[in-house]
Parts: sequence; C-alpha cells; structure tokens
Amino acid sequence: MRNNDTLTQEEKFIRVVDKYILRHREQANNNEFYRKFYMLFVGYHLKYFYARAQYSNSCFHVDNIMQMFIGVVSCLNGNLLRQLTSGGSLLQSLNSLVNYISKDPDEAERIYADLLAQYERGRISRSMAYTPPRPGGRKRL
Repeated sequence: MRNNDTLTQEEKFIRVVDKYILRHREQANNNEFYRKFYMLFVGYHLKYFYARAQYSNSCFHVDNIMQMFIGVVSCLNGNLLRQLTSGGSLLQSLNSLVNYISKDPDEAERIYADLLAQYERGRISRSMAYTPPRPGGRKRL
C-alpha cells in the first residue's frame, strides 16, 4: 500500500468514495443516495480540480464531471480494489451514478451550478477579508 502522500488526487478520491459507500450502503438503491454521491463528485471537483483547470475542458459542467469520472475510474486497478473495503459495491455504485446523471442531465447541471455558486461566493468572501485600520487612524496633514 502506498503512502497517503504519494497517492494521486484521483486515488485519494477513490478512498473517499469507498468510505461514503461503506457508511451509506443500506441506502444504495435510494435516489437521494445518488444525488449526494453526485454532490460528492462535484464538491471534490470544485475543491481540487476546478482551480487548476483540470477536468474543465467543456462549458457543460456535467461533461467536466464525466471527464473527472473517467480519470478516477482509470486509476482503479486490481491492487487498489483489493485495498478498498467495498470494492465490488464501488464499481456497482459508479455504474449507477452514471445512470443517475444520464437520466436527468439538466438536474445534474443545476446541482453543479448551485454548488459552483456557493464555492465562488466563499472564495470571493475569503479574498475580501476585512483588515481594520491601524490604531490611531490616518494622520492628518
């Protein structure tokens, strides 16, 4: 098993997905499970790939998520699947996620746009942090 520092972002995300599936596996047939699963993909994309313009070649957000999906799935190999707690469930859940997205791409696009707006609002508010004036104020001429 590789050190956590040497894992790629995609491999780290696979471990996050594995933990999500493990915690919520009893809800795996629920539509809400796949909506939150998709939101997990979107959140990870915004946090780790959006700022670096990785997996962001399309003007359609769903296409960018599918590019990320392909990047994540391409990292899966036999050794990594054996290390995961829910390897078999992972593949089934990823397949069902694609079905969820393709069933209603407009809803998936709306979810991404909502989370992107929240992400941008947070980024802007952090960049506009208020710094109080120096004590004593400005000297008058």
